Amino acid sequence: MSANETKDRDVVYINKIAVMQVLAGLIKDPLLFANNKYRFDINDFQEQFHRIVYGAVDYLAHSGMEKIDYIDIDKFLQPYESQYKVFCDNRGIEYIQKILEMYDPKKFDYYYNTLKKYSLLVLLNSQGIDTSDLYDSSIVNPDEQQKMQERFDKMSVNDIITTEEVKVAEAKKLFGSNSDLVEGSAGDSLRELKEELKKAPVMGMPLMSPILTTLYRGQRFGCLNMTSAPSGVGKTRIAVGEACHLAIPEYYDRDKKQWVSTGLEENVLIIETELELQEVQTMMMAHVSGIPESRILDGHYSSEEEQRLDKAIELIEASKSRFFFVSVTNFDSDDVINLIKSYYMTRHVNYVFFDYLSESIKMLAEGTRKTKVQGLRTDQILLQMSTALKDCAKQLNIYIWTATQLSGDYKNVKEADSTSLRGAKSLADKTDCAAILLPVRDMDNPIIETYCAKGFEIKPNFVLHVYKIRRGTYQNIRVYTYFDRGTCRMYDCFVTDSNGVMLPVEPTYVKVGEKAGAKKANDTLESVLDATSQEKLEDVYNNIDFEF
Repeated sequence: MSANETKDRDVVYINKIAVMQVLAGLIKDPLLFANNKYRFDINDFQEQFHRIVYGAVDYLAHSGMEKIDYIDIDKFLQPYESQYKVFCDNRGIEYIQKILEMYDPKKFDYYYNTLKKYSLLVLLNSQGIDTSDLYDSSIVNPDEQQKMQERFDKMSVNDIITTEEVKVAEAKKLFGSNSDLVEGSAGDSLRELKEELKKAPVMGMPLMSPILTTLYRGQRFGCLNMTSAPSGVGKTRIAVGEACHLAIPEYYDRDKKQWVSTGLEENVLIIETELELQEVQTMMMAHVSGIPESRILDGHYSSEEEQRLDKAIELIEASKSRFFFVSVTNFDSDDVINLIKSYYMTRHVNYVFFDYLSESIKMLAEGTRKTKVQGLRTDQILLQMSTALKDCAKQLNIYIWTATQLSGDYKNVKEADSTSLRGAKSLADKTDCAAILLPVRDMDNPIIETYCAKGFEIKPNFVLHVYKIRRGTYQNIRVYTYFDRGTCRMYDCFVTDSNGVMLPVEPTYVKVGEKAGAKKANDTLESVLDATSQEKLEDVYNNIDFEF
């Protein structure tokens, strides 16, 4: 097939109404990019003019714009001579005004699916796959053409994929191997891996606890970590403390009587399911200033403490562009994941604290909708949520922390592990690191007294039972800690195994360079930001991969 024939065939696979409706929807509501339901791609648009408009909208949306109009698009394209000429030749401003007038948000899903179907046809044909049984552009008989169109309109993207998969499966039966294995050698690329690890060890941003930083290898991208605790013990305070530790570059050290720099200024999101913003803000002020929250709530402190509190407020205020809070009460997994994706894409958030995994009415409805099964158990509902969080962390390559409640059986158990979780022990299956925080119990006191007699200055009031560490050296260990609920701070004491034998776990202090943990939300789009020539912009437009 010649290049001209290919071009003509591609044009046939364009549904211009679908293109108009999708482009209008994205201009009207850029946050659609963050919605887990959709997967937009520049290759969904076959004509150069549509690709240029989409590319501009895509960039503006990922730059943080929540409202876009034709002026923004026009201004963005002006520096790029060839793209802007195409835009003007197609009367781009009039086109955008027209499609916005025609846009019907109630039909967006229909036209999005239509667009993806035609885009999929183009992709399949570009790979040499004959799709004429699905859509044959060579049919000239009007009646036959109408029948074909009606059949195609009833098909979904998955129907098309399934049809082609059946063809491949049949071909494999006749001509291919039955094996789907991907084989390799144990020695493949080992030297490259060694050199990569020498340059960049497997280590994320530090936690409040240097001991946990050692055990967990920090707060690593792609990981889901979970801390469980009884009601009222301090799950939210741990989340707030760790979030502040990442986002606020200084805190007041009461022992040193001075402000201490952490070097951390990461983009952080707290998603709270129970508390409102002001309730969390007093915890933040307490953590940064070192003044117990109760004193802040009373409004009584010394002049020196007020100075510390004022500086803490200044530090928190200065973090407004990277430290975010959302309160949500009735939610399902789609709500939470879409929220995370939205902040990831528009605010470049890399660290998320979701407090906490629990049932809601919407989650029950979601479970029924997705599984077609009525009356799902609590464990099944919560497992869906934990799975969604882990998948999100992996997909976006971000760090997510979450928490769960404990069942009523935790008080007298010797080994606090996943069996103590409210809902089901399967919740821990999706986590990379998991622990249970318990107040010191009678069974812990003999161990504490033994070690305190050896010279430990800080007497622990909590025990963190760490029962899962993926890629970790230790399992089923106990980190004895002093957890200051008033300031949301955690101080290491010592570590033992499950039998109370002390373990030689050294603390890890991560040296953090300028914005060392930050990363781009979208490398392709960020390359547009640095583009100074039309060639760079064209390269960006032409090198975005198609996914479906």
